[in-house]
Amino acid sequence: MALTIHLSGRGVGVGATVRRRVEAKIAKFARVLPKITEARVVLGRERYRHLAEVTLQAKGTTLRSEAAAGDFHAAVDLALESLDRQVRRRKDRITARKPRPSRPGPKRARLPAGAVEPPGDDEPPLAVRRIAAKPMSVDEALEQFRVGHRDLFVFTNAQSRVVNVLRRRPDGSLELVEPDA
Repeated sequence: MALTIHLSGRGVGVGATVRRRVEAKIAKFARVLPKITEARVVLGRERYRHLAEVTLQAKGTTLRSEAAAGDFHAAVDLALESLDRQVRRRKDRITARKPRPSRPGPKRARLPAGAVEPPGDDEPPLAVRRIAAKPMSVDEALEQFRVGHRDLFVFTNAQSRVVNVLRRRPDGSLELVEPDA
């Protein structure tokens, strides 16, 4: 969309130098906030004061500023200065609310349900799974372990009432892990 600038005067004529100055300064706002569609500048005079009212129409907002000074150049500068602060504040709010997309980096695997986020980048995620350790003898646990085709089996030893773990080692042999008494 093109930026349209409407410049008018209430009871005063608008000179070419003031018009060029206003157009140049408002064009700078379009670089900071590119969604500006229309700018209205009204110049007026009350006794010894020169007034400038500037209104910017942007997507989703209207920004307005007024200023008074000894001449039109100073009044326009003061009004546009105030408007500049508003535009920059608006731009900061937009960028703070809408984060930029991150750079593509190494793909991270999704954590399974119940997993805890790792403390550092070099450590893999910790998956936590809670199971009920059934009381059974070591022979029953071996039978259940072989039927289930698992690499790990947790059970409560019926004789000692302590949690034991059966695991398949990398070489294929089985290992029974018992805590020290």
